[in-house]
Amino acid sequence: DLHSFPTRRSSDLWQTCGKLNVLIPFWQGGGRDLRTYRGAYNLKNNYANDVDMEIVDVSTADIAPTENDVLGYSDILNGLDDVNYVLREKSPENIFLIGGSCESSISCIAWLNKRYAGNMAIVYIDAHGDLNTPQASDSKLFYGMGLRALTGESDPEILDKLFSTVDPKQIIMCGNRNLDEEESRFKEEHNVSDFTAGELNSDPTVVAKEIIKKGMDNVFIHIDLDCLDPSEFSESQVPEPDGLTCEALISILEKIGETSNVVGLGILEYTGDENDKSNKLLKRLVQYGKEQV
Repeated sequence: DLHSFPTRRSSDLWQTCGKLNVLIPFWQGGGRDLRTYRGAYNLKNNYANDVDMEIVDVSTADIAPTENDVLGYSDILNGLDDVNYVLREKSPENIFLIGGSCESSISCIAWLNKRYAGNMAIVYIDAHGDLNTPQASDSKLFYGMGLRALTGESDPEILDKLFSTVDPKQIIMCGNRNLDEEESRFKEEHNVSDFTAGELNSDPTVVAKEIIKKGMDNVFIHIDLDCLDPSEFSESQVPEPDGLTCEALISILEKIGETSNVVGLGILEYTGDENDKSNKLLKRLVQYGKEQV
């Protein structure tokens, strides 16, 4: 069985802070593929129906053309504006996010990074790097550019939509195993903390230790479900072999929650249908978002 997560005491400061539960079903970052849009709603309806969530309305009209080396460029800009409106209105100190494609998390990360003045680790659990620039990307799909944008390298108008940028030293990459040449170059040049799926399956505590080593008190955890091995979980947009076990993912989260203040969690790129209602992993991830964040 998957673990139960530790519940914080009512006296802890985090429970006195404003928390935002939000559904951001962006899909345009993944191209002409609506599976993550539908999947975000299915995840919310089937596993988080008892959570009062703000919903960012996202159009399902045909994707906008490529501009400035980004497919759906105007859709991306409009979507970031819509999320930013919610963030300014609610001014959260904690965010539990159910999202579509991976760019759904970047405004939330940028907001919390500003609120915590950079004292925030970004644990990026993903099979892919999401570290391309628009110019370097062959596909021009923005879901492969979001983390790089957070470091301040992207289209100028996209960067103007972000509340802050992050130092690569804040990033801890977990389980990535299919990186483009430019993504690998950036990671190596900036000495980005990086743990392979094999390392994490063997010792899930290393991420919590790395956060402490970095001296950061707060954490945002971004989970693209393609981080998992498809033999255990395949309902993700771009599954990759040789991934994390479900048990390892839960243990990573559990250990982080024991030692750091988790201020944000994003669950992204789920593609399951409306009949998927009994997955133990998804139940635990939603529980974490409800109780630990």
